[in-house]
Amino acid sequence: MDYRINARNLAANDVEKMAAFYAGVFGIEFEEHEIQDAKLYAGEFAGTEFVLVPAALADVDAKQNRMQYDLYVSDLDEAIALVEQHGGRTNGRLGEDDHVRAIGIYDPDDNFMVFKQPKTPA
Repeated sequence: MDYRINARNLAANDVEKMAAFYAGVFGIEFEEHEIQDAKLYAGEFAGTEFVLVPAALADVDAKQNRMQYDLYVSDLDEAIALVEQHGGRTNGRLGEDDHVRAIGIYDPDDNFMVFKQPKTPA
């Protein structure tokens, strides 16, 4: 049995603020759609469809995400700066081992993910 992710939907409390964050940090080019008098934003993220949906429309009542992403980035310091410029924040705990530098980040709705920058072999 093969499984592949076709699309990811993220319920957001402030869809416009979240669209600005994900566009600014990840370069997602969103298309705006309306359904039931609500705005949705759809784009492509990491090779799959990514849709920001108003939490009320999705009938989601969660304080934070229920699934966490770990994302590789090419420049951790630049990624942190983008997060902070676009309304996100870090958890303030920069970690490092022989293979990666990593830090936890929160988007404007306080969804958590980890950014990891692989170290190149010396």
